[in-house]
Amino acid sequence: MSYCINPNCKHPQNPAHHSLCQSCGFSLKLKDRYRIIKVLGQSVTSRTFLAVDEDQPSKSRCVIKQFLHSDHPDSNPNDQTVNLRLVRSDHSVPANELERLGKHLALPELSAAFQQDHYQYFVHEYIPGRNLASLLADDGVFREVQIWELLNEVLPTLEFIHENNLVHGDLKPENLIRRSESYLSDSSAGDEPQIILVDIGSVIYPEESLILEDNNKGSAEYSAPEQLHSQVSPSSDLYSLGVTCLHLMTQVSPFDLYDVKSNTWVWRDYLKYPVSRRLGRVLDKLVQRHPTQRYQSATEVMRDLRPGPVLALNSLSTQQKLMLTAWGGAVVAIASLILSSIPSNVSRMSSQSPQPVYRLPDTQLTPPQIKRIPPQLKTSPAVRTLMRSFSPVWAIAVSPDGQLVASGNTDGTIQILDIDTGDVLQTLSGHSGPVGALAISPNGRLLVSGSGDNTVKVWDLWSGKLVKMLYGHQAWVYGVAFSPDGQTIASVSRDQTLRLWDVQTSQEISQLRGYAEDVQSIAFSPDRQTLVSGGSDGSIEIWNWRTGQLLRTIKGHSQAIWSVAIAPDGRTLATGSWDRSIKLWDLNRLQSEYFSSLPDRTLIGHGDKVQSLSFSRDGQTLASGDFAGTVKLWQIQTGGLMGTLKGHKSWVDVEFSPRDNTLVSGSFDDTVKVWRLSP
Repeated sequence: MSYCINPNCKHPQNPAHHSLCQSCGFSLKLKDRYRIIKVLGQSVTSRTFLAVDEDQPSKSRCVIKQFLHSDHPDSNPNDQTVNLRLVRSDHSVPANELERLGKHLALPELSAAFQQDHYQYFVHEYIPGRNLASLLADDGVFREVQIWELLNEVLPTLEFIHENNLVHGDLKPENLIRRSESYLSDSSAGDEPQIILVDIGSVIYPEESLILEDNNKGSAEYSAPEQLHSQVSPSSDLYSLGVTCLHLMTQVSPFDLYDVKSNTWVWRDYLKYPVSRRLGRVLDKLVQRHPTQRYQSATEVMRDLRPGPVLALNSLSTQQKLMLTAWGGAVVAIASLILSSIPSNVSRMSSQSPQPVYRLPDTQLTPPQIKRIPPQLKTSPAVRTLMRSFSPVWAIAVSPDGQLVASGNTDGTIQILDIDTGDVLQTLSGHSGPVGALAISPNGRLLVSGSGDNTVKVWDLWSGKLVKMLYGHQAWVYGVAFSPDGQTIASVSRDQTLRLWDVQTSQEISQLRGYAEDVQSIAFSPDRQTLVSGGSDGSIEIWNWRTGQLLRTIKGHSQAIWSVAIAPDGRTLATGSWDRSIKLWDLNRLQSEYFSSLPDRTLIGHGDKVQSLSFSRDGQTLASGDFAGTVKLWQIQTGGLMGTLKGHKSWVDVEFSPRDNTLVSGSFDDTVKVWRLSP
């Protein structure tokens, strides 16, 4: 049998040997290669087909996803025919990113991407096996051990997707396939994951607007409440995973597992087999309807699945409960409106709610030990999300050994992260304003922070204790830095001063005044003699900080200089400005030739204000971050643009690791990312 892929075809079924559709004349082979067998799924944005690749000697099967471009005349938004509404988002994930996802063994590989007859097509690997919805229908509800196995396999897969700054967006039983027994019996596949997450052709970027698939049977039941407001995040996928588990344990529609009157989940009332308190607490947190009360990352869930104590959900204040009740009620109301518009023959809610089976006593079953299956990649990801914070990230700093990352947040906290695992080792609390500046001492022991509360604080990085408080600034502290010997701290502020502090005594050594406006940024040179600062008026000041002498002032930019950086060899000074440019200066010439005031190079390419700069450890590469979240890499010797890194959505601070060719970035989009750069 051949199936016509033309969305407007009235009679798509055709004999297998035909090359053209008997009804509409459309070709029955895509690219004269792929013969469509049947429809696997359909939504507002796409259709999914099972096909045969007739170019392969084995005539292997594949899965093809079809999108119709929004500028095509057939994509009329007022047309009531579902087939004519296949509109692909302008913000769709490009094929190269889908190809990178397909390198993971628990995701289907992308073998081709092309356009034909105004349609976009993705050809994915076919996964032989049965989806979990089919297993539930045939074999009955899942037991606790099966749920633990499901979480064990799916969470690392979601972690990988989220580390690539993507969200699946449609996790449900139909999109989770257990490989066939014949495949699993193959000795070569013994260590590969058994459960594969499919339909990755529709993955989206976090916080991207999406079209609610109100005709995609089953999707709305598993979607997080915020998806009804056209927004998704990694925690939305975790919600869908939790709801999937509830459905598999009860065989009841997720809509009926939530009591609208009491605004609570009642899934335990429909259990046929008991579950442990440990699993129940994890599932309860996965399906929290308010995103901030939910798990924020797959890593966080896996941490709770390890042997050891599991914390119960935090109790909510009365005000919080009232807010959640109102918010949840609004979501349910919207869901009801959406469902009421679906034809009765495809409605996912039964006309009568199922009756509870019976209330089971809680079991003391000891859960099996969770074994995390690491992603088995053909190539490791170029970028991973180290942390998703509850607050915008203002500043970051990397320890000299490259093991720790300090993240300064707008809520006044500082988080100390393990750069390899992303674990939060310490949370430092002490500032009452945003932490906008961080620096780590050359020996890696001390951390200095500057804040909107007008203070500078010094922390023991190993113990997490506050050891010194430096008072003197009268306004927001914009920048801090350690001298090369670690004995002096420099800080700059909105109060138009540059102050030097003795680390041992906490006393102010001197106060340098040279600016008529705010001082925004500061950097020590490796020769231990020179200090460079940048101001809101676009001027650069060069100081002999040991004597307090202002060596010279240069009008470097037309707008504020928010970042200055000096190369490890001390020769090159980089300045980044709100005028969207970066300038490279010969620092030796600026100090020795008083009348020299021209930069060696001006780097143009940012589309927004330049906020941060960092040199690589060899001094050959400069990283820059701007207010739009774009990170660019520049070759110092030629001034050429080496590449653009896109993954953040707002203001970004960057810093190279002193250990290797790794770049760390923290952003106002609440994330910290680690970028693996080529040597």
